[in-house]
Amino acid sequence: MRLFPTGTGSAYSRYANDLSSALMQRDWVYDPSFALQSDWAIYEKVLRDPIAAHAIRFRQHLVAGHEWRVEPSSEEEIDQTMSTIVEGLIDNIQNFTDARLCLANAIFRGSSYAFIEGQRILIQMPGDSIARSWWVPLRLVDVDRRRFRLARDLETKELGWQLWSVERQDWEPLDNPQWFVRSVFQDTEDSLGYGRGMLDTLYYFQANKARVLRDAMSASARFGKGMVLAAVDQLRGPDGRPVSGEDGSTVVDAWKTELARMSAEHAIVHDSRDKVSIVQGIGEGFNILTKLIDYLDAAQVTAVLGSTVATMKPEGGSFALAKEQADSTEALVQADRERLSEDITRDLIGLIISMNRAQFKDAGLAGAKKPRFRIHQAKASDPTEQANIAAVLLAAGIDLRKDEVYEKTGYTMPGEDDETYSSRPSIPGFESLDSGLDIGGDLGGDLGGADKLSDVALNGAQVTALQGIVQAVSLNQLPASAAKELVTVAFPQIDEATAQAMVDSASAFVPDSEAKGFKAKQNGTLKRFLKESL
Repeated sequence: MRLFPTGTGSAYSRYANDLSSALMQRDWVYDPSFALQSDWAIYEKVLRDPIAAHAIRFRQHLVAGHEWRVEPSSEEEIDQTMSTIVEGLIDNIQNFTDARLCLANAIFRGSSYAFIEGQRILIQMPGDSIARSWWVPLRLVDVDRRRFRLARDLETKELGWQLWSVERQDWEPLDNPQWFVRSVFQDTEDSLGYGRGMLDTLYYFQANKARVLRDAMSASARFGKGMVLAAVDQLRGPDGRPVSGEDGSTVVDAWKTELARMSAEHAIVHDSRDKVSIVQGIGEGFNILTKLIDYLDAAQVTAVLGSTVATMKPEGGSFALAKEQADSTEALVQADRERLSEDITRDLIGLIISMNRAQFKDAGLAGAKKPRFRIHQAKASDPTEQANIAAVLLAAGIDLRKDEVYEKTGYTMPGEDDETYSSRPSIPGFESLDSGLDIGGDLGGDLGGADKLSDVALNGAQVTALQGIVQAVSLNQLPASAAKELVTVAFPQIDEATAQAMVDSASAFVPDSEAKGFKAKQNGTLKRFLKESL
């Protein structure tokens, strides 16, 4: 099916007519995926390419994640209990990690499906006085999207999904969609309900790479073995004129066959009147082909991940470039992660609540709100930086959620029965209020000394917190840009110019202990510089 055929008239009219034709004039709606229409096995072929396969699986793993949780809809006890029970039920799914990976395939296929298998089990839930017959999900079984189609009911003329029955070898109405987790990528109008995966993009590069690889293999053999150049005397007749027509072709073919055989045997025998030589290729054509293959590989990786940093060496090897590309990938992944979390919340948690409605009611949870499934962020941030930021925010009097602090620092929140360390050691740079760094003095004239602090009316706790921020910058424990944002957010009475002056001064400050160790390792010029600066 051509969703956008060529022809005359307005593009808007053509689109509207084609959409009506696709949805109204057929018994079933064709999948508009260009890749699948061109090659029904394209997904399997793409996964044979190691570069594309690695990029695809890398994004899948980032999206599916290793850690997940069920979040309550509110801080109310009834919603907290509901969340705990639902999370415990989901934790019984045997292949849940693989199931999430399969559902993440929607990014490439356009849509993915998982059939929910479960059974009733007698369980006494935490906080409940008796055991109840709870419906428990046990497996999520992947069902290929190619077994689904959007079709029209012959009686009602309404569109609905059908599933191909392997047993009965026929299309059957999907009467139980609530038993499936359905994930759709780019569910736009022109995707006709099937979604639009990235296979349509990868197909172009895969098709061209296959042709280039064939040419490269041929060139490799040609340039590696060299070409045999033969001046054959038999191609001239007794009169000295070139032999033409069928006779000439026969002689040429015979020589090609014989030379190929001789070359395979690493020896060539020819008549003394004939001239045979080996021409070695310079390889320029082969280099062009390999560069084209590199381009196609990089293009595929960029299409999937938004950058090449995760699978290929970025140009220049710059750390800043690598971080920028990693952030680009994370932006794509985070959107995918949120979409998948919403799909699981809607379908899996929705089915759990529906199947256990009576059990929730008997347990006193009839009024509880639906919890939300959430996949943890797979990309771990710098734990040291996150810990310092948390310490500064807490010192400034800003409350933080405990679970978010644990998540960002990479640690696991302890359970009730876990052995824990209860001490609260000081964070480097925050243990002393009298560290030799005076906010009103050593930071320079821009602050105006003690009078400036008086003008902004900071109390003792705020001064302490502000000291911590400044110390963190001077010790390279907190980026200057982040410090400025913290100061302006936590202390509204401090303007941006003052905050910038504090950060700039702190960035140039070298603590005494650090300076002493630094001086011992430097030459005379650096020693003089440090002496003048301190």
